[in-house]
Amino acid sequence: MTRPAGVRWPAAIVLLHWSTAALVLATAGYGIYLLSPPDWSQRYLDRYEAGIGWHKIGGLTVLAFALCWIAVRARTRRPPLAAKGAMRGLVLGVHGLLLALVILLPVCGYVMDSLAGHGIALPAGVTIPPLLPRSDAVSMMLSYAHKWGGYALLGLAAFHIAGALRHALHPGDNTLRAMLPRLAFRK
Repeated sequence: MTRPAGVRWPAAIVLLHWSTAALVLATAGYGIYLLSPPDWSQRYLDRYEAGIGWHKIGGLTVLAFALCWIAVRARTRRPPLAAKGAMRGLVLGVHGLLLALVILLPVCGYVMDSLAGHGIALPAGVTIPPLLPRSDAVSMMLSYAHKWGGYALLGLAAFHIAGALRHALHPGDNTLRAMLPRLAFRK
């Protein structure tokens, strides 16, 4: 299961892949940081209030990147997939779940906040208002879905990284190299 040398993803896909990956890890990591204080004293509540806006902006940006990725991918031929049989199904399944979670988690976060009566504050004083009627019970249920969906996304990302490392360690396998930025190979 190797990809031939010279077969590469287009630069736009590579840029969106690595930008989205970095932002997903940063946004999820920051969300975990905000929700993992040693106690919920006023100091940590203030930290949460001051920082949650950055998590929301990160989520909206991840959503925008994912939608751009879909638009670019719709017009771009995929390099041949090296996986065969059950491995092909696993690869496509993991990639599909990653994309679904990258889209669904920001949407879930917005709906959760909207149902709690909160908008999303953006830079320059712009706010996306809540568009749904308030329902604290449903908002609370969605908060669990958002949290555990985030953990699932991180778990799938770790699985994806493990697969990439497997490719990198297999001699003659250029699958990872096909997704690396071209600058990584300049002499």
